[in-house]
Amino acid sequence: MDPPGEVLTEETHQHHRPQQQQRRRGARSVEWTLIFAIIFSILSLLKLEPLARNSVQEHKSEIDHPSHLQSKPDIASLPPATRRTTKIVTITDFNYAHVALHWHQRLISVGYPPSQVVVVAADDETLSYFNKINSNDNKTSIQVEPMLHPSSPGWPISHSSIPLQKRRRRIFASRWIYVLHQLKLGHSILMSDADNIFVRYVDTATFEKSDTDVIHAYCWNFPVRFLSMGFIVCGGTMWLRGDGGVNGPAVKYVESILEQCKWDGLSKLREVDYTNHSIHQLPNLTTTAALCDDQQVMNSKFFSNTLNYIWDNNTRPNEGFWKAEASGKSLVTGHKFKFLDVDTAYRGPVDGYEEVHRENIPSLSNKIEEVVGNGKQCPDVNLNWIAMPTNTITDIPISDPAEDRVLRVTAHEEWAGVRSWKY
Repeated sequence: MDPPGEVLTEETHQHHRPQQQQRRRGARSVEWTLIFAIIFSILSLLKLEPLARNSVQEHKSEIDHPSHLQSKPDIASLPPATRRTTKIVTITDFNYAHVALHWHQRLISVGYPPSQVVVVAADDETLSYFNKINSNDNKTSIQVEPMLHPSSPGWPISHSSIPLQKRRRRIFASRWIYVLHQLKLGHSILMSDADNIFVRYVDTATFEKSDTDVIHAYCWNFPVRFLSMGFIVCGGTMWLRGDGGVNGPAVKYVESILEQCKWDGLSKLREVDYTNHSIHQLPNLTTTAALCDDQQVMNSKFFSNTLNYIWDNNTRPNEGFWKAEASGKSLVTGHKFKFLDVDTAYRGPVDGYEEVHRENIPSLSNKIEEVVGNGKQCPDVNLNWIAMPTNTITDIPISDPAEDRVLRVTAHEEWAGVRSWKY
């Protein structure tokens, strides 16, 4: 609108025209500047994106050369695919709740943040035990979650009315229901027995950045019927990738375990809408608990090769106790797997193993009796990440299995020279 009272003559038009043209030229200049800035930004992103991808692909896992303690990661600086940090979980019922508490304290003591460490409860008593600790101690923050939905017919997983052997098989099989749910939510899972000893901090981002979907540890000599394979899979320590989608390779592997356990809720879990981001707790699928010996199941898949495993570059595990790292792939599920070497994830006697250490680690060739002086060898403290002692070294019978686990842990820490804190 023209200013009121102004007479628009030809002279006035001529006076306004240069000002209007100048304004238009200024506007066009701003527009071209913005266009060039946008084009430059797009080209920069296109140039940098493959470089960022290549930098992740070329990253070598720190766990392969862990001679130094790793610092905790800056989550915000990680690539988007790795920002959902691995959940480190142990499964326990009330009988082992105090062992799980020690496990939690140990993880925090070596540097893992409380938000990453989760105790998964198999009964209401365990939930109450840890919730009470949280409410009574402002300095303690223990993440605790139920293994199944507490209103499902499979809950509680563990109860004194259930025979001990059946109770154990319910816990070992049903933990895979929890794991499967977490993987579908997008969480990677590091599953650990409560009597595992975390000797040092290893950044789980090293696993997340790798191309491996499932990481195993070797067992020592159980189940014995699989010894003829030359190796045994340990059910006490395992990492599984959760960023592969609801039907990713690790998901398919876990589903194959639950299928072999004949769990009746698998088809119902597959129907859950995991695009609903309000889902955090496992929904009530009106199913029973799973029931099987999961370590028997996992080993049978290698023994009978039902998942059509192939090994990378003839890396099938070597004979003997001190096995090296090995890797491969399943042609059925598509998951890439890796076994950690025995020094990194030690499953063996409390006071070491008498076999001479493998020769392909020259730095250890003269350390056979250096640590314990009894003709046996514990894992190298500079390489060991997790230790899983299999026995106690006492002639006194232990009637309480949980106390037996505590004795195993404390004895191994003394023998292996990794006792950095006390219960």
